[in-house]
Amino acid sequence: MNAKNEHPDVTVRAATMRDADLLLAWANDPATRAQSFQPDRIEAATHELWLAERLDSPSSRLLIGLAGPTPIGQVRFDRNPDGTAEVGISVAADARNRGLGRSLLAAGLAAARRDGSLGVRTFVARIRLDNDVSAALFRGAGFRLVEESVCNGVPCLVFELPA
Repeated sequence: MNAKNEHPDVTVRAATMRDADLLLAWANDPATRAQSFQPDRIEAATHELWLAERLDSPSSRLLIGLAGPTPIGQVRFDRNPDGTAEVGISVAADARNRGLGRSLLAAGLAAARRDGSLGVRTFVARIRLDNDVSAALFRGAGFRLVEESVCNGVPCLVFELPA
């Protein structure tokens, strides 16, 4: 097992419907729900429809992060018509506090940049005002705070990074 201060290489692969249960478990983790703009628990049927739509959408990329062969989280990009892409990330509960979020975000951004069909000009992250861990993660990845706003009725910070 890696020491807490080591940052192993994290790779990403495209999510598939076979990842539905894993993604749902991560999404329904209490800490993840608490930092979401929609904190209600997600039902399996709702999740499967959402996942199928994301996987079929030419403007979405959902990636599973791997530390070696072990899934450690997900990073998602949803491109808007203006060329911005909303970035969402979550790290599995058993993979937190080991520096893997930084590596997962970096691997996801690199994959999105290589994916010319996504057509992203700017990455955007919207983070709850009280989510200091995510704010630090995105700042550390080079994102710049551009404004405080309200996201789904919740105070949030908006970060941007040129693609």
